Amino acid sequence: MRNSFIVVLFVLVCGYASAADKDALEPLSSLPAMGPGELKVEIHSPTDDLQSTGEEISFDVEGVASTIGGVRFIDMMLVLDTSSSLRQSDPDDYRTAAAIGLIESFSPKSDTNIGVVGFNGKSKLTQSLTSNRDDVVLALRDLGQSGGTALAAGILTALDELMLNGRPESSRVIMLFTDGKSNKKKARVAARQAQSQGIAIQTMLLGENLKGGFLLEEIALATGGSFVWVTDPEKLPDAFLDLRTTGVDRVTLSVNGSEPIPARLAGGTFTGTVPLEVGENRIVALATSLDDRTAESVVSVRVNDASCAALEVAALNEGQPALSLNERAVEIVVDASRSMWGQIDGKSKMAVAKEILHDASIWLPEGLNLALRAYGNASPSDASDCTDSTLLVPFGTESRIAIRAAISQLRPLGQTPIAYALTQAAGDFAALESERTLVLVTDGIESCGGDPVAAARELRDQGIMIHLIGFGLSSVADEDAASLQAIADASGGRFLMANSAAELRKSLEVTVGTHYRVWKENTVVATGVLGSAEPMLLPVGDYRVELDSIPAHEAQISLAARDDLTLTFEKAGGVVSYSEHRDQLQPTSCEDAMVSMTHSQNNRGPAFTSAKTTRRPDRAWR
Repeated sequence: MRNSFIVVLFVLVCGYASAADKDALEPLSSLPAMGPGELKVEIHSPTDDLQSTGEEISFDVEGVASTIGGVRFIDMMLVLDTSSSLRQSDPDDYRTAAAIGLIESFSPKSDTNIGVVGFNGKSKLTQSLTSNRDDVVLALRDLGQSGGTALAAGILTALDELMLNGRPESSRVIMLFTDGKSNKKKARVAARQAQSQGIAIQTMLLGENLKGGFLLEEIALATGGSFVWVTDPEKLPDAFLDLRTTGVDRVTLSVNGSEPIPARLAGGTFTGTVPLEVGENRIVALATSLDDRTAESVVSVRVNDASCAALEVAALNEGQPALSLNERAVEIVVDASRSMWGQIDGKSKMAVAKEILHDASIWLPEGLNLALRAYGNASPSDASDCTDSTLLVPFGTESRIAIRAAISQLRPLGQTPIAYALTQAAGDFAALESERTLVLVTDGIESCGGDPVAAARELRDQGIMIHLIGFGLSSVADEDAASLQAIADASGGRFLMANSAAELRKSLEVTVGTHYRVWKENTVVATGVLGSAEPMLLPVGDYRVELDSIPAHEAQISLAARDDLTLTFEKAGGVVSYSEHRDQLQPTSCEDAMVSMTHSQNNRGPAFTSAKTTRRPDRAWR
């Protein structure tokens, strides 16, 4: 198939002509009119499957429509008159504004190369064909105003550049702008050369020069182009945008037989926004040529539902909501050192902690084996007592009243012997065979020279996990926070920050239950705790949920888009099973739900912070 080309000729002609001039103008009989080329239209985007988190999305459809050449690319030459007469015919330089407006109207995604030719008494290529729109704009701004009007030279220079750097299968467009009368013979020679190469010349005239107008109209007719006459320079910006440079009058878009909507045409490219639904979408672009022929391009695009799924893990023990499938012992160790006099929201940290711990003794589930230990509450700070740690309430499932009474008597007095308190706590668990967890609530680091990290490792070796709640610390980057994180890491537990009463309660909620891990193949992608009622958002896929129980239990699950899955482990008569209950979520983006899926080096802990969570109403056990 031969390549066809478009030359768009913008000619500004100043002055007036008499009726005699019109009569004297000979028709271009030696240039027989070139018939219209084949109308082609092609959608370039979208081409692949799309992802959506909603019932409907809006998508920009883009493509090219042309009766000249192919529809894969557009190569456009702007050929602009720079003669001195423009100072009078276009004193406000609407020429440049119009050309820049056309360039800026192209979609950033459109595959259009643009070049610039300036001409007065002679012609000059000021910008070769390029995809860089900024370079084109700069070239347009640098055009001057001096000299005569060599229309034919502008056309020939543009033809040379298109032949040298134009791409195969492209629609090739030359846009030429002048305001002066040109040599008729030379213009006909240039038109004949364009016609011989299959190039259509679209012409535009600014002014009221009939002689120049008739010449341009005949050149356009002979080469298969069109002619536009503009008498007011202020109308140039609109005329540039409205010019049908590739012989296409309009393009409409429809989806799955919907009512067609008009696309925006600019230099042969079209863009339009259409609604797409989850599932198959048949997009039709219908192009209509200037002579009312039609052609269409069709693409089928599948929109996949990329909504997240929600996962909550719960437990039932003999039919009752539980924090564990087994007997579970939790010892809360409270910092009662002098620093707990520090203020949070107008109250001492100690006062806030006492209120939350008092409430916790009520909402923690019945049957939980609970103990309370404190440090720094017996000896004043100046006594430097580094053995100030007392088991205030030993383990027991009926210990709540005693715990509340002990909490009410706490007073911030002494040092912060964390290592000593941890070592002593190990003995508190000695007679227990159940799952064992220690929760340390503190606002500071070791002050007695002990090694709490070593003490945490010793508890880990005994099967005791330590979770730390940093209460009232300045920030995660604080040195105290880093020290407390190290203690939690040494035992395989968690470190959480709490800077308000609400955060302290939440931190207690997510440390007293049995922890679980969510695996994606060999990577831990999220962690959680039974009873926290914090569903996590996860991408669609297959997962393995593993409880850190004794013995460990696991379940294989599959999550589909918008699944709201509650996975329940249930222990009845000594037998553990699991069940699934699924609801539907509203469409929810999963873009930020997961951070990364870096493989955990030891395959024990999470490779990163857990997935996003979203709150649900309080569960019955609270």
